[in-house]
Amino acid sequence: MDAVGTPLSPGLAWHDPRGITEPILKELGDFEFRARAGALLNEIVTISKTLWLNENYPKSKKAKHFLSAPEWVAYCLGAEPVNELSLVSRTGFFDVEARKPWAEAIALVGGGNDFLARLVVAGEPIGIVNSQAPENLRGAVITIAGHDHFTAAYYSGAINEGSLFDSMGTAEALLRTFKAPLKREAIAELAAANVGLSCSVIADHYTLLGALPTGLTLERACSLLGVNSLEEKVALGSAALSIDPSASAMRVVNDYHGLSITNLDDAVSPAALFRATVEHLVEDSAEMISLMEKFTGKAQNVVIAGGWIKNPIIAFAKERQFGSYRVSNAQEAGATGAAEFAGIAAGKFKLRLN
Repeated sequence: MDAVGTPLSPGLAWHDPRGITEPILKELGDFEFRARAGALLNEIVTISKTLWLNENYPKSKKAKHFLSAPEWVAYCLGAEPVNELSLVSRTGFFDVEARKPWAEAIALVGGGNDFLARLVVAGEPIGIVNSQAPENLRGAVITIAGHDHFTAAYYSGAINEGSLFDSMGTAEALLRTFKAPLKREAIAELAAANVGLSCSVIADHYTLLGALPTGLTLERACSLLGVNSLEEKVALGSAALSIDPSASAMRVVNDYHGLSITNLDDAVSPAALFRATVEHLVEDSAEMISLMEKFTGKAQNVVIAGGWIKNPIIAFAKERQFGSYRVSNAQEAGATGAAEFAGIAAGKFKLRLN
């Protein structure tokens, strides 16, 4: 935005691939970026998207202030301009471990000392809905609830130290929350494995977020097998329980772009393919959790949310992986957690820390 709050470019979704990374690598360095921003240097982080916008929308070079999408909505409703800690942590403009703006990164996109606004924590009141909003919203307290996976973990009772939150949606999100800061070498090592560090939605805490394309890969496997409905997926999962993984050399390899199947043999079947997919995905999850535990210690309890945990083979595989776990009863944990933070801002609820 310019000095009076006028947008100078369109917004871009977090997964939009339009970004420029070369100046970041040249001026800041790969290790330094990972160690300070707590993220991989790629087209996903906001700083790379801002460089792309500067090149394609020249007016954006004159920007004085930055707001993420939720912060912009709140500003339009009547809030003061703010940057919520768990969201600004994922921009590349913020030194996460130090909990302060990263001046060198901000300067790279042409920003100054006031490029980031006042820093707030989730659930902090930041204004009252103005008279230009729909009538039924006017006078309501405004807050920013923070990152959706974090609010889901909060609502599910898994944002405290010692808990691992495993969200089994389209992406599998693995979260650990803690208070003691990590060394920069640890932050860089985690980021290299796509485990990002952010300030948490709980004041004075950090949250590690590891992401895997688990649900996306399961959906692709189901599509390949012609399995579409929830009932069909449950039946496929039940059939996969009877498969002996050692009876076949079949292997599945995946990333966000697709999956590959190798070593198809005489033991192949829809259930065998689904079992092989699940086995591979759980191995990936266990590897990422092992890296997180290297710096946070072993989790004392595990909470799982998301639709895929209701599939029989997923439930079986996760029990084998963790030993025991609790399933969150929330239908939409992220949205419900956000609503609870709104209630905290309005004085209706108190912050839960367990």
